[in-house]
Amino acid sequence: MASTLDYLRPSTPYLSMTMMLSVYVEQHVLPEAKATSKHVLRLTSPTLDLSESAKAFLSDEITQDPGELRCRIFDIQKDAFEVHPEPYIQAFRFLETTMSQMPVYPTVLHAGLSGSTLFLDLGCCMGTDARKLVYDGYPASNVFACDISPRFIDLGHKLFGDTSTCPIRFLVSDILDVPVQFSRHRAGIPKGPVARLELLAGSLNHIYAGALFDLFDEPTQKDIALKILALLRREKGAIIFGYQEGRKEELQHSISRAQFIHSPASWAQLWRDVFVEVEGEEYADTRVSIATSITECTAASASQPLQQGHALHWDQRTAA
Repeated sequence: MASTLDYLRPSTPYLSMTMMLSVYVEQHVLPEAKATSKHVLRLTSPTLDLSESAKAFLSDEITQDPGELRCRIFDIQKDAFEVHPEPYIQAFRFLETTMSQMPVYPTVLHAGLSGSTLFLDLGCCMGTDARKLVYDGYPASNVFACDISPRFIDLGHKLFGDTSTCPIRFLVSDILDVPVQFSRHRAGIPKGPVARLELLAGSLNHIYAGALFDLFDEPTQKDIALKILALLRREKGAIIFGYQEGRKEELQHSISRAQFIHSPASWAQLWRDVFVEVEGEEYADTRVSIATSITECTAASASQPLQQGHALHWDQRTAA
């Protein structure tokens, strides 16, 4: 029997790549934007293209009624697009549960079951990944999710219908505002609301940054890495992980702002440089493992054929 959610077609892993959307903007949106002051991007009626795990999760957490689920999703997309008319909203990327597909995810989830670790989703958009983490068993009271847009966080509550019940601690804050300061003091688990990222300094065991770094130029990416490290509780088992657009050879390019696209080698070097700056060469070489991989990925927009590109997946773990 056909699934009642057949309108949500399964996708291959790691489809929600910022890179694919950036390529589309660079090749199709910007040339038209030069000729008109009106928004080039507009909502159409694309087919939702989600992984099986995302479909099951959204059905369990929002509604089992496929018609109601579809209406809720399209209503949220419309509201989000009015404020942020971006390709990733057009392509429903705010619904993907990409974090749970990362190779290191089971390790993060297992560690979280102890109840003594803290997790941050940095650049959480509507908080779908953070909610999936809690759905999979990570203690909700130990999960933080941050975005610079309060509208995205509000829309996430509207999508999941959990404004008054969601135990995840959301905060509106900018990683660029976090001071690069390091302390040997082991921070405990903060109680109650947290208003700014800097209040989590030295306390986080797990930090996820999905589709974040490739929005910036190379110096800013290193600065963000240092600021993330300032939030990390640098002890055995600490993990930073994420994904972004990648290339086999690193590339500097500009769409509307400078962006630097890393290769696996240059990305590993960036993190080694950061750990060397903070902890020294011996620490970086003996206590930190940095894993990177690059895979081909495919994404489609509502009105354009499939686009091909590469996604860079990565994690760094403190081993001792």
